[in-house]
Amino acid sequence: MKDMSIFILESKVDSIKNAIAETRKNATPATHATVEMAIEMLALPELAKVEAQLVEAKEKLANMDKFLNNPIFDKSKAKFQN
Repeated sequence: MKDMSIFILESKVDSIKNAIAETRKNATPATHATVEMAIEMLALPELAKVEAQLVEAKEKLANMDKFLNNPIFDKSKAKFQN
């Protein structure tokens, strides 16, 4: 489940970056300033938000893996076996 959320967030980051690149590519000299202002006000804050969510999701997954790989959960290594 966590892997899927990471995949989705990575896809969102790629989509936003591609949208920014395409918008800049399609800007004319007359619209360049407006395009840059729109990117700065709309796209970059959204990109920062999604990137922060991605970092958080990766940290949570790493912490969960670390937790689940704790030897206390491995029955073959348990000290007190019946």
